[in-house]
Amino acid sequence: MFYGDDFTGSSENLAQFHRSGVKGKLYLARPSVEKAAADSRSYDVLGFAGTARALSGVDLDEELDSAFSIMRTLDSPFIQYKICSTFDSSPTVGSYGAVLERAAAHFGKRDVSVLAATPDFGRYTCFGNHFARFADRIERLDRHPSMSCHPRTPMHEADLRKHLAGQTDREFINVTLPIIRNRSAMEDRVFKAFQEGAGVIFDGLENTDLAAVADLLWARCPKLPMFALAAQGLAQQLGALWARSGLLSSSMPVKTEIAAVENLLVLSGSCALQTGRQIAAAEAAGWKMVHLDVSKIESDDQATAVAREAALKAIEGLDRGRPTIIYTARGESGRVTGGDVPAERLGAIYCDVVRAVRRVISLRRIVFSGGDSSSYAVRTVGAEALEIAVFDEVQNCHVCRLEAPGDAEVDGLEVMLKGGQVGGDDFFLRAKAGTVGSVAA
Repeated sequence: MFYGDDFTGSSENLAQFHRSGVKGKLYLARPSVEKAAADSRSYDVLGFAGTARALSGVDLDEELDSAFSIMRTLDSPFIQYKICSTFDSSPTVGSYGAVLERAAAHFGKRDVSVLAATPDFGRYTCFGNHFARFADRIERLDRHPSMSCHPRTPMHEADLRKHLAGQTDREFINVTLPIIRNRSAMEDRVFKAFQEGAGVIFDGLENTDLAAVADLLWARCPKLPMFALAAQGLAQQLGALWARSGLLSSSMPVKTEIAAVENLLVLSGSCALQTGRQIAAAEAAGWKMVHLDVSKIESDDQATAVAREAALKAIEGLDRGRPTIIYTARGESGRVTGGDVPAERLGAIYCDVVRAVRRVISLRRIVFSGGDSSSYAVRTVGAEALEIAVFDEVQNCHVCRLEAPGDAEVDGLEVMLKGGQVGGDDFFLRAKAGTVGSVAA
């Protein structure tokens, strides 16, 4: 069972379980306790998508309480708090210290582990310091061109122990690569730390490192339940472990080929440099560009007007057969073009755009780009849950299918939720063209 601190990352985490045949479901809205209990008998893993990464103070506590109170009733021995693999957090926004406090209040005494590394995404931890790929380089987070100047949670410290020390009084020790690659040494080091009440930050350079950590943590959780602050690399390895161990409820086929679609709408609230490159590639291919000028948004009425204008422009382009991108930034400066707007308001605008467009244009697939704005857009759009339809093993952004019984504008809609740094320059082109040769019927 897991909680994801944004919707984009939550869907990615579900997908990493899914790739091993794990049957999973991600709640986009909070289910009833009875619904969650019933689903727990039919699914191998349940996820709760949230917005904690963008929240502070009372808002963060209320967000976590709304999910943790339901998760507590399911009595899972292993809970993952799915974090971004770039460790997005600060003492004031998305604080992991606040997360640990709320987790203790709901779940009681648990071992606490931290695993941010996700090698398949170019995220590595070595001797406690975290690194991320940028273009063809691997950069320490405090020197990363995007993460060091992130508009909400800039990473000024790559040493995860020091980073966490600014958010919590809990002691953390670092289990380094040489120890991870010696099973008995890792067991001694980790179990001693847990017995003393310390949290454990694990290094990770290769998937075999993560597999060793996942195996150790899973073996440990029957003795004392686990609360893991972990990126999707842990889900990838846990799913593989469960499959090898015969722990899955059924053998579920995994589709990996994405069908092409006739047309595509992209809604981007990302400031990431990589998203800017992806937008530029789509523009060069002749896609329609619609700039959403957030400097015009200071009230709900203005937000409604901006959403209406953007939807009309998108409909105009899509009706002429031109795939369309609505964007707030192009990545050049690492911040939103024209000013700033809360992610919650931008998400609501994009939700209104989706509904307006779907009433006129028969779109099968939509892409949301940007963790925070995507989270609010998908939460607001009215879907109850999603499941993975296609696992994209090449660019790690998967086709999800929304569940919204009784809502024809949303139910069955395919969505791709893309983090700002995810994907190659051709990502949006590929989301439309697919990975098989013909256009889907």
